[in-house]
Amino acid sequence: MNRLVLAALLLTVTLVGIPLPAWSATIQGTPLLRRYMADDYKATPQHWAITTDRDGRLFVGNGEGVLRYDGDQWDLINLPGRQIGRALATGKDGKIYVGSYDTFGWLRPGADGVPIYQELLTAVGLMGHDRNVGNVWQVVPTDAGVYFRTDKTLYFLRYDQRESKHWPLGDNQRGISAQGRVLFARVDGVGFCRFLNGHFVLEPGGGQFSRQSLAGVINHPGWRLLIGDEGFYRADAQGIRALPGDAGSQTRGKHPYAVVSLADGSFVVGTQSGEVFHYGSDFQLREQIKLGTFGVSALGTDHEGGLWVATEGDLVRMSLPSPWSFIGPANGLDGSAYDFEWYDGALWLATTHGIVRMQPMPNGKIDTKPMPWVDLEGFALVGTDSGLLIGHRKGLMVLDPGASSPRPLLQSDSEGVVELLASRFDPDRIYALGDEHLSVINRDKGRWQLGLSVPLGGASAATLLETADGELWFGDSRGGPQRWTFDRSKHVLLRKDVFGTLQGLVLDPSFGSSVFELDGQVHVVSGTHGFRFNGSRFVADTSPPFTLVERPDELVVETTPLGAYAFTRRQMFFRAPGQHTWQQLHIGSRMAAGYSRLRFNHDGKLRVATWTGLLQFDPTETQPPLAPLVLRFDQITAMSPDGRDVRHLAPQDANADIPAGYRLHFRFGLVSMDSPPEFRYRLQGAGIPDEWSSWTDRDLTVQANTPGDFALIVETRTSSGRSVAPIHYAYTVLPRWYDRWWVELIAVLLAIAAVAIGVREFIRRRTNRYAETTRQLEARIAERTCELEEANRQLGELATEDALTGIANRRALELGLQREWVRCQDQHRPLSVLMIDVDHFKHYNDTHGHLEGDVMLREIARNLHACHDPERELLARFGGEEFALLLPGVSQADALRRAEEIRSAVQERIEGTTISIGVAGFVPSGQGDSADLLGRADAALYRAKRAGRNRVEGDVDTPAGPPHHCSNNNQ
Repeated sequence: MNRLVLAALLLTVTLVGIPLPAWSATIQGTPLLRRYMADDYKATPQHWAITTDRDGRLFVGNGEGVLRYDGDQWDLINLPGRQIGRALATGKDGKIYVGSYDTFGWLRPGADGVPIYQELLTAVGLMGHDRNVGNVWQVVPTDAGVYFRTDKTLYFLRYDQRESKHWPLGDNQRGISAQGRVLFARVDGVGFCRFLNGHFVLEPGGGQFSRQSLAGVINHPGWRLLIGDEGFYRADAQGIRALPGDAGSQTRGKHPYAVVSLADGSFVVGTQSGEVFHYGSDFQLREQIKLGTFGVSALGTDHEGGLWVATEGDLVRMSLPSPWSFIGPANGLDGSAYDFEWYDGALWLATTHGIVRMQPMPNGKIDTKPMPWVDLEGFALVGTDSGLLIGHRKGLMVLDPGASSPRPLLQSDSEGVVELLASRFDPDRIYALGDEHLSVINRDKGRWQLGLSVPLGGASAATLLETADGELWFGDSRGGPQRWTFDRSKHVLLRKDVFGTLQGLVLDPSFGSSVFELDGQVHVVSGTHGFRFNGSRFVADTSPPFTLVERPDELVVETTPLGAYAFTRRQMFFRAPGQHTWQQLHIGSRMAAGYSRLRFNHDGKLRVATWTGLLQFDPTETQPPLAPLVLRFDQITAMSPDGRDVRHLAPQDANADIPAGYRLHFRFGLVSMDSPPEFRYRLQGAGIPDEWSSWTDRDLTVQANTPGDFALIVETRTSSGRSVAPIHYAYTVLPRWYDRWWVELIAVLLAIAAVAIGVREFIRRRTNRYAETTRQLEARIAERTCELEEANRQLGELATEDALTGIANRRALELGLQREWVRCQDQHRPLSVLMIDVDHFKHYNDTHGHLEGDVMLREIARNLHACHDPERELLARFGGEEFALLLPGVSQADALRRAEEIRSAVQERIEGTTISIGVAGFVPSGQGDSADLLGRADAALYRAKRAGRNRVEGDVDTPAGPPHHCSNNNQ
């Protein structure tokens, strides 16, 4: 989430005095995390160590060397003999030091930006057979220099490499740690020791670790926290003693193996049983996370508050600590959540699989229990001190306080209760919205009972609003919004108001209307039109949040004690109480896809339903300050037209001189583990439109042809919404030799001389010219006639419009594909294509005739045309009922999302008609051709049709990454 927004939320909690429960009184979700597999980093999934450099790049000791990651690209740094990267550490000098097998060293910068391994065996005086040091188990940086622990020897090297030492080690030597310039270690059979004058001396009380393993040491001013198999210990001048209470007891028997401290004073313990334990600065367990069956081999942190966990099978990054967490399938949540409510010390969920209760357990885990009361969907929940009301597919029930099962209030096999709204004006009233009726639930003598029930009269109602005592609004997907007025004392409906064009609304019949309330005003959305009610009629809504969202027909606005939230499926905005400015929230996790419901629950947590589970926001949880993001040029090169001269330019060099005709290649860089960045640029100079490019990847190629001064301005953005300062690069394109002033002067003089000679020659030959005029004219006419015939032939070949549908034909597609293939290959950008086929079209033709079939094809083409950008993309009829969509600069993952949107749009807009889509995309290379891209997309289309049609399938053999599959939305 954006830092400013998070600060506003926390300030709001303080100002309004929201009652927030203790940690044990609420549900703890799983931290937002992302797994990186071998397909991501293209190396063996074995990891031994983690560290980061000063710029925030991640380094991982891997089974094939050292991995480097900047948030966008993985690089593998080979070590001698392709040995493993067993140990890594960042020294006080900022260098990355590496320990492997029979070698140790550091990573120095390479010419192409990828570091190169530089051994340090020579620097410590090792020659000949002495260089066979065996396993290098640890790299330990101190204030003075760096230590390398091998099988038999401990080596020390000062950072300036002017001094080195070494000491023999016994077979019982175990892990070493440092505090300042002092070394500590566990010696098996002896205990926890201090390193003095080349010897390990037992610390007072250190014998407790003679047989007990030591997972790690966390330094504190004046003391050290020791993480052992049996618990946590304090080591200081008075000796070593176990912390009081049960501190660390949760890791007993789970073989703790790695430890890392976090910026907020908390720390994490990773175990060989595949679990991560998060402890607060008070040594109390805050979270226990089961990552899988692989043991944790190393832990590390990045500059953006991310915790990295290296295992024997994958890499995991999670936000810890973070106010956001996630409840999903790993916590026992099956299906999608429609509604959720905190009631009687538990989180209740109405889901696609019924009603679920989640209760917190003392160990921080969640006890999830499906309730047997509902066989089908649960839709709505309202918790009160007189019971929990539950709306479901077959009616409405209430779980009374202390009861083990609910009692029915409304039962129906044909109508469910889809929404419940507790009255703001009367605590003894709840409104229940069904498919065909609106009911009023009243509380009488502490028990909820069904009261008035009114038919909806054919309206498809949703989103109840109570704007006054007895006054309800709701939207109607079949028409305009309605306002109902009730007589409370007589329990009757007094009036129905249905609003439409007479009251200033412009209704889109495809969407009907939806309503929301903000700042005491009722707002209505119909398609792309927004309105607000001024008391008598509707006026256009020209203010946020309506003007902020890309899909206003999906807009939902909820006001909570933390502030107002406005969201669609893919966007969310926040406005703090008393403020007027809306800011977009970027949660920055793949788990945060598809917002559908938002509620502030009674346990003090904000929850948001997504496509895969529940997001939780805990206002009491804070994150430490993050290091600022820095945009930079990773690489700038100038290459001659023949490729023989390649010049590497320093980003700090101002006004570099570039020979004319050279090709400039810029690679932008932004280290952000939170989310991959996007870049856009603007090139300023003579004859160049001063416009921003579209958002693209990190590489840009510019042909330096026109002489003059130029300036490149680059901006970036991340999906998490963090701000980054732009960067500039100025350069000068030199003129060619023939463009210089003295060359031009000589050319002018030669031209004048040539004109004079030409005039004299003209006078001498003019008589002969007259004789030749007739012959030349005849020859010219004949030549023009041939040219015209050739032009007509080429025009016939280049006809590119499909006569039936009016869109491009197959030849236009082939020409466009070849053109974009070459352009994307030169710019190192992805190219994707969608092959689209109308399902069961032959049956439609056979049933309705070919004329109706042609009408159907034109309708399909019209809807496909509305779904694409004709300025950047090419839509063509491939043949018969097949169409193709060419997407330059779009990766296969983004093309899959586009394909799903197109498939859904056609299904919604053309009744009874569906399409199947095959998707392929990758960065073109010199080894492939454009026909291969079409073939991959066609193969994916075949799989989609074979799998049942009305679905999207991706290329399973795409060179750029793993296969993608996207099933239809009708299951």
